[in-house]
Amino acid sequence: MSNNPNSPFMEKVSGAVSGALADALGQQSPSLAAAKNYQERFMSSNRINSNNRVHVSPEIFAIIERLVSAVGKDKVSMGSYVTEIIREHLERYKESVHTIYLTNTQPLF
Repeated sequence: MSNNPNSPFMEKVSGAVSGALADALGQQSPSLAAAKNYQERFMSSNRINSNNRVHVSPEIFAIIERLVSAVGKDKVSMGSYVTEIIREHLERYKESVHTIYLTNTQPLF
């Protein structure tokens, strides 16, 4: 059995230990549990590499860039993080967004 920290066995052990530790801490601290849920929801291992562009303020860009690079560990792109935020927002406010859309558009014919 290899004690190499990069071996598949050590990765499984490390993952199990960190998972159990996160569960224990989550039971003790609701804010840690909420943070874990947030990370699982919005910082999934998904990278989006497209040429679509969305402009945000420099302040927001800097915050997102720091957060994704610190937490995402090269597994999450800024695009996937922003996509998940927008997806959640649209789902949460689906009825309002739909109503606003319908009141601001006219039939084509």
